Amino acid sequence: MVQRILSVQSTQIKKEDALANLIGQFGKWQLIVIATVSLVKLSSGWVQMAIIFLTPNLVFWCADFGDNSTEVGSNMTCYANCVKYAYDSAPFENTIITEWGLVCERTWMASFAQMVLQLGVLIGSVMFGFLSDRYGRKNTFLVSITAVIVTGFAVSFPTDYITFTVLRFFLGVATAGTMVISFVMVMETVGTKYRELCGCLFQIPFMIGHITTPIFAYYYRSWNTYSLAMAVPPLIYLGYFFVLSESPRWLVSVGKVEQATKIVTRAATMNGLPTAKIEETLKKMSEDIQDRSTAAKLNYSDLFKVDLLLKTVASCIIWMISGFTYFGFNQYVSQTSSDPFLIVAIVGSLQIPAILISVWLLKHIGRKAAVVTFLALGGLCVLTLGVVADTFWITLTLGCIGVSCVSIVCTCIYIYTSELFPTVVRNMGMGACSTSMRVGSMIAPFVADLSKTVPWMPTVIFGLAPLAGALVCLLLPETKGTALPDSMKDLKDSA
Repeated sequence: MVQRILSVQSTQIKKEDALANLIGQFGKWQLIVIATVSLVKLSSGWVQMAIIFLTPNLVFWCADFGDNSTEVGSNMTCYANCVKYAYDSAPFENTIITEWGLVCERTWMASFAQMVLQLGVLIGSVMFGFLSDRYGRKNTFLVSITAVIVTGFAVSFPTDYITFTVLRFFLGVATAGTMVISFVMVMETVGTKYRELCGCLFQIPFMIGHITTPIFAYYYRSWNTYSLAMAVPPLIYLGYFFVLSESPRWLVSVGKVEQATKIVTRAATMNGLPTAKIEETLKKMSEDIQDRSTAAKLNYSDLFKVDLLLKTVASCIIWMISGFTYFGFNQYVSQTSSDPFLIVAIVGSLQIPAILISVWLLKHIGRKAAVVTFLALGGLCVLTLGVVADTFWITLTLGCIGVSCVSIVCTCIYIYTSELFPTVVRNMGMGACSTSMRVGSMIAPFVADLSKTVPWMPTVIFGLAPLAGALVCLLLPETKGTALPDSMKDLKDSA
């Protein structure tokens, strides 16, 4: 049995080295690919964190009871006979709450706008995950970044709530495509030796987007100019049409050896490696994959067959809990702060060191141990908020630690999950998991809003969920140091 395992591991390492030996584990070519592709994470951060300043806490009162009197209602009080509410939205000039009167019986509509965005991300994850596995990473990526630019500008100009919400939905669909495809392209570009480092550093632009979101909000205090300001920087993504190349690993997996040869030859040249026998080596890899897999016929149902069922279900649960906790608790902490600009920037800034810590964790203690440990630690920090004194600095400290722990988990599960699924269904697997994360993030705003009526409830829910996720993660195998599986047969061989 031991000899069989060692034989399988040896075969996997040789297969992984076949491509890595041609282009190198990491070099100039990989650096350019990662540096360019990772830029899309900036807009991912802006799009998903924008809700914090679109729907901030504000003071409202009834300004008109419809009886021609000068009487006004009490602050933060709803009246059945109120005709018009007035708002003190300081420090903001205008928000979607004041624009469309999203208070009292319409309060749910503020959280619904974020839920619809995440629903778009959910659907986009499934759609683009499937399309990129079927038609390639490059073309579907270009479609998604074009849609991000168009919908990003469009969402700044709606005149009614319904149009705004529909546009946010399509913005979410487009953003999902950039997130799912870009990460898979990075993981399929670098060798095993640098997978942890590149996978973690890839998340930093998202955190930069998180940190800079309050800067946009600080200088643009009206919701529409704020949205417009965040739509301008993504114009740089048009450069992808001129510099982006297809993933050679995907090309080989679907038998397009000639195209893969051109890209791998260029990569090897840039990295200073020999270009002899590239086509021959890639052809052997492709034939091996084709013999062991029917890549063109695989679909999402294959994720739930015996070989992948446990990995798919467990991974989806962990991603759902991570998304629920991360996005919900970020919003909850900002709502309980007297200075949302400062708190959002601080929480975002602390997550960059958390990502760097993730590199060490993944390298030394493994994927599974890191996810389990920090899900549990994050959950305990959040639960502690419900029993300690309600002071700003205690809330800030525990909140930041809790969010940082979940941030470490979110970084680790991207790498962990990409290693659990073979190349022929990897993007679909990532898409399914990303879909689950959106389910969690769709629920999160409503739980965060419970702080307005039942102050202790959000901390209990956001605290217990990660603890449950840690237990589920115990069911998964460790993938540290293993080669990326290419076919379904690889999973059976490594079992």
